[in-house]
Amino acid sequence: MTDLQLGSLIVGGVIVATVYAFNWWQEYRYRKQASKAFARNESDALLDVPKNMVRTGEASRMEPSLERAEQVADRFEPQFAEPEFEAEVAAPPMREPYVEPVVAPSPLAAPVLSAPVAAVEVSAQPAAIVGDDHEALASSLLDPALDFIAEIHATELIAATELPVFRGSKRVQVMGCTQDRRWEACVPSARSRYKELKIGLQLADRQGALSSEQLNAFCMSVQQFADEHEAVVTFPQRSAKLVAATNLDEFCAGVDVLIGLNVMAASRPFPMERVRLLAENAGLIRSPEGAFHYRSDSGKTLFTLSNHDHSHFGNTSTGLTLLFDVPRVAGGVSVFDYFAEFAQHLSVALSGELVDDNSKPLTEASLDNIRKQLGVLYAKMDDRGIAPGSVAALRLFA
Repeated sequence: MTDLQLGSLIVGGVIVATVYAFNWWQEYRYRKQASKAFARNESDALLDVPKNMVRTGEASRMEPSLERAEQVADRFEPQFAEPEFEAEVAAPPMREPYVEPVVAPSPLAAPVLSAPVAAVEVSAQPAAIVGDDHEALASSLLDPALDFIAEIHATELIAATELPVFRGSKRVQVMGCTQDRRWEACVPSARSRYKELKIGLQLADRQGALSSEQLNAFCMSVQQFADEHEAVVTFPQRSAKLVAATNLDEFCAGVDVLIGLNVMAASRPFPMERVRLLAENAGLIRSPEGAFHYRSDSGKTLFTLSNHDHSHFGNTSTGLTLLFDVPRVAGGVSVFDYFAEFAQHLSVALSGELVDDNSKPLTEASLDNIRKQLGVLYAKMDDRGIAPGSVAALRLFA
């Protein structure tokens, strides 16, 4: 063997060793970064939401919780009044306050209230798919205006049982396309196998907008899954989606209002048997936790009646609170009319006082003012294409 051949072998060996060492170092660095990113112990956005969530800086944005958290922020007051509100109180409108003419009722008699309104409801479940329009199902559960959607195209079929729990601090929805080109929501216990997947992470909810860190963790989780299955994954432009998340969150914060009306005992506590009869006569149903719910035909809560101090009802109560979660109620203005009418009816039937959270009496003028402001809020939601009580609204204001 000549010196030239020997030198060539040595140089070739050095090059191969260098390439191998470089590849090993790259793989080691990638795994170290991935381990560091996935080691964070993040809380579950759906299971660990505080009982009384209020967005930072938005006093009117809060969950419709009936239980008191350790530190409860003030609920949005049902006083949307402009500076000239006092003049409205001094000169009340022509409509007379609701007062039912009851002659010497028995202690447990249930006065008659006008028939409950029927809310125009938008179902939270996807509509039935007709024919081969299975893209409609995917779009009903995933919406580019509400979700960051990653798409996975696999070379081999992926079983539903192989799908992991993708990292996401907000709602994550996975859709799969079966071999016969039918889209369906992926359930781990299903026997389906998919060639394509759409994995959506919601851009905003009542905890705020999707952050860059949350989005990166989600993308790394999806990328790792795609790499393990030798699949190709595509993502939308992250910066544009983060801007969309911020804009969506700002819109939601502007219309996310919880209205509370209180009926307080003037002299003696309210007998709960009397309250129960009044509530049931008005169409409310008592839930296992003790609060009364006025529900739509499909079972969605439209407003609630609970103890003013958030405790379970006993034999008597010193005050009652009615809560109306504005963006989650379909047919909101008509439901609010019944909500206000029922509150007035309770105050008259129980000889109580209808007040706001600052113990200021609520008059017909103030209730009319709330009704006008509701119309403005609902118009904003309709202009945005997010109808009150719709699938999108129930997702955003969950």
